[in-house]
Amino acid sequence: MLKKVTYAGAQSTSFVQATRDLAALAETQVSRERVQRWTKRIGQERVAQAVHEAASYQSLPLPERRRSPTCQVPQVACIEMDGGRLQVRARCRAAQSVDDSSGYWRESLVGCLSSMASREHPQDPCPRLPATFADPLGIGKLSREIKGFSSTTDPVEEPGEASSDDRVERPRPLVRSVVATRQGLEVFGERLAAAAHARGFHAARRKAFVADGAASNWSLHQRHFSQYVPVLDFTHAICYVYQAAIAGRPGEPGWKDYRRWAQWLWEGETETLISAVAARAAELGDPIEGDAETSPRQIVAKTLGYLRNQRSRMRYAEYRRMGLPITSSHVESTIKQINRRVKGTDKFWDHGAEPILQLAADYLSETRDLQAFWKFRPKRLQPMRQTTK
Repeated sequence: MLKKVTYAGAQSTSFVQATRDLAALAETQVSRERVQRWTKRIGQERVAQAVHEAASYQSLPLPERRRSPTCQVPQVACIEMDGGRLQVRARCRAAQSVDDSSGYWRESLVGCLSSMASREHPQDPCPRLPATFADPLGIGKLSREIKGFSSTTDPVEEPGEASSDDRVERPRPLVRSVVATRQGLEVFGERLAAAAHARGFHAARRKAFVADGAASNWSLHQRHFSQYVPVLDFTHAICYVYQAAIAGRPGEPGWKDYRRWAQWLWEGETETLISAVAARAAELGDPIEGDAETSPRQIVAKTLGYLRNQRSRMRYAEYRRMGLPITSSHVESTIKQINRRVKGTDKFWDHGAEPILQLAADYLSETRDLQAFWKFRPKRLQPMRQTTK
């Protein structure tokens, strides 16, 4: 019964909904308070286990960390990370007032570890920009979803070559595991590195670390995953390029520039792309005081800085040749699944957020960590029972 209650408490949209699910599916009446208490207890046990595993990994000598504790080393090891959002309301009013500038919204950190299968190629298997990114409506919608940017003009599609199959030669995901916490970057990095070691990721010959351009992502990469190929998420990069190309311009000239720039980005011709965006920035001039964030000067200057900072992580033709992923779509979809449980304008958390994040990650993982936890939990509790007698 504890398993069922925990599953309902972690997977339903709320503890109230969990009681309804248990009544309908398990024909068991369990109060909301009991569902909450039992779910958090199991979540706390799983958090303690994750902390112990991270500490054990950190105690290993460096050569041992790079060896696989399992005989199953993935063909391609991919780690993706991104941030989610949830509302946290501290029980102590003084603690809440320390930083109330952003209201109750706080960041959670989510990592997705995927073993993948792919082939290596002597040359780029998909040299032309996929049709998805060459479609005016498609790239406009993507830019609105990711960057909140929309054009005031309708771009005119320019006839040209584009890959008709944008799924050609993509790495095939096999098994996923998930790490989630709101305990900060350092704790998250240690747990993510320990989880990767447990799955033999560090010993893989081909391995990639994929994330967007946030500086915190790449400081974590440098600290814990420096042996992994750093890959800037292509969808974020191309949205920046799209914004800079069409900002403040009529549809057709802006679209022509976008098509050229997007193809250079796809090919990994980073310096050529940066030179073109720099020329556009010089044409507009430097941003001046009072410019809105949506002004063409601000948009192009921001894109130029972004591309310069990320230039070493945009060798996309090389990544495709190596059979590595170039987008962080898996972690983004994972965050949406976790947000179903923890995010909402009517949902507020305190210390209970961490156990629920842990369990949400456990249930999304395709490894057997949670099954092993339930199997050995009675043995772990036995010494505690004997001590309390």
